[in-house]
Amino acid sequence: MLDVVINVIILIISLIIVIKSADVFIENISLIGAVFGVSQILLGVTAAAIGTSLPEFGSALLAILNHSSNMGVGIVVGSNIWNVAGIFGITAAVTGFVKADKKSLNRDGVVAVVTGILLLFVMILSVKFTNPSLLSNNVIGVISCSIPIIFGSLVMVLFYLYYFKILLKDQKEDLNSFKKEATERVGERQDIILDSSLTNNNPLEKEKIKSKNIILVIVSVLALGVACDLLIDSATHLSHIIGIPETIMALFTLSIGTSIPELVVTLSSAMKGLHDLSLGTIFGSVTFNILIPIGLLSFFSQINVETLSLYFDTPVMILITALAILLFKWNNMKLNRISGLFLIGVYVVYAYIRIFFLGGL
Repeated sequence: MLDVVINVIILIISLIIVIKSADVFIENISLIGAVFGVSQILLGVTAAAIGTSLPEFGSALLAILNHSSNMGVGIVVGSNIWNVAGIFGITAAVTGFVKADKKSLNRDGVVAVVTGILLLFVMILSVKFTNPSLLSNNVIGVISCSIPIIFGSLVMVLFYLYYFKILLKDQKEDLNSFKKEATERVGERQDIILDSSLTNNNPLEKEKIKSKNIILVIVSVLALGVACDLLIDSATHLSHIIGIPETIMALFTLSIGTSIPELVVTLSSAMKGLHDLSLGTIFGSVTFNILIPIGLLSFFSQINVETLSLYFDTPVMILITALAILLFKWNNMKLNRISGLFLIGVYVVYAYIRIFFLGGL
């Protein structure tokens, strides 16, 4: 009993540190980006998405490196399902609606779906090309350093780099379009209208902001590393003591816990009317969670593929992401309160089936 209490306390404290560290990271990295005129949607799918995904990334990384790779995959897939169904659903239910830009939805939403399909492809390759001697329990494949699987993992990493290149290109086009429109409207007084974050020519101010925030970014990342290590360690011990399968612990307890930064950023952004930031944070997180933790880490460590991860969890993740996109399009590029409640309901049904019918508890 004492072991349970101690590990619960460690888990809660480490989770608080993880969330706070991610919050500090995103606040400062976003401020740095804003100084250089980075758009709201680009901040969403890069700084906000990556920053709020650091808890999942750190937790998945340490789980995989500590040979709890079932938990590592579970954190990634579980977080993505919760991000789309749970966080989008809660945000729409609370704020009334989440508005989407057509260009951003078609780009970032579709990339999130394609990313899920890529993961499924790599998992299928792992089942086909894994040596049977490496398999145990419910593991049916191992994402590791065999040639075909490396090819799949490399495609995942390169796809993220290509996606990032598209984002930068779109950002440049949007910035040029904004400047052109401002010039046409005010002519010689363009310098008065253009936002200082787009035309800031004060090197002293930039240097002051950069030096302050870079230090905070470094400190927050270090805190994340330590806290994620404690988080995974305590969760693993709890799963063994209580008898909860590691995959279930990862799919729900850890994935929801480490996704709190996404919930905070998405909800607060939507309440402030920054819908592009909300949209970019969620879809950007889904993309980053898959392509980097699994795609990149497979070069350095073996990642187990369980039967249910391949045949149920990952397909559900893809379908829920596609469903969210369809709901946006169905409601004239808005996710209204009814659609949000529907997504929450879908998540509850998924959790119930996964836990009580498909090898959970």
